[in-house]
Amino acid sequence: MIGRWIFIRDARLSRTTKIVLALMALIALLVMFPLRVALDAANGEGSLAAREVAGTVWDGQVGDMQAASLPLGNLNVALRPLPLFTGTAEFALNRPAMPGQSQFHAYARGGEEWAALRDANGELPLSGAMSPLPVRSLTFADFAVELREGRCVAASGTLGLTIPALGPTLPAETIMSGPARCEGDALFVPMKGPSGTENLGFWLEPNGKWRADLVLTGLPVEVSAPLLDMGFTGRPNGIGLSANGSL
Repeated sequence: MIGRWIFIRDARLSRTTKIVLALMALIALLVMFPLRVALDAANGEGSLAAREVAGTVWDGQVGDMQAASLPLGNLNVALRPLPLFTGTAEFALNRPAMPGQSQFHAYARGGEEWAALRDANGELPLSGAMSPLPVRSLTFADFAVELREGRCVAASGTLGLTIPALGPTLPAETIMSGPARCEGDALFVPMKGPSGTENLGFWLEPNGKWRADLVLTGLPVEVSAPLLDMGFTGRPNGIGLSANGSL
């Protein structure tokens, strides 16, 4: 009854009180604003996508997020306040390190037919997404990319692929990485392994198609022969494996 009486006699409230009540209502709305609505509004018909979204715009969770065709996986997502003053909706993406899960952090923004990722660091599991190429995860070091209609228009930083052990002949996990750049409309990364004998060219096309060419040089016969049985083919000064697919 008291609350009802207050609103009935609202004309007696002072101007300051009305402003305070309006601000409190606005703050409550902003605090509880759904992340799904914010992502849809910021993205329009753009290149950011997710299988499921939960939580508020300041503390939400996204399942199977993608920036264009780049898979980002399950992440904690929060809207960054400062870029809003420039009219840009930018989201902080974070997945803390846990047992069996590597850390990942980046900032993402998107719009109609465009998406940008910057300051990406950490690792994202691929779960066989690049089969038959034996790749376990993507690694990032100060990586940034901007895509318009899926086409690469700017790229920098380092992108890498983690290749698991290939049996007794190559028992150690290998991380191959290189500087990212745009080549035509594709994202291109020429990668090298720690010994310098592992080389891999990686292309990600606007339609989400990828192709990769892995070349291993200087291997002794006792190492290269079993790999040839695994699908590698002979190359000048070594052996190689080419693969392509869709992310």
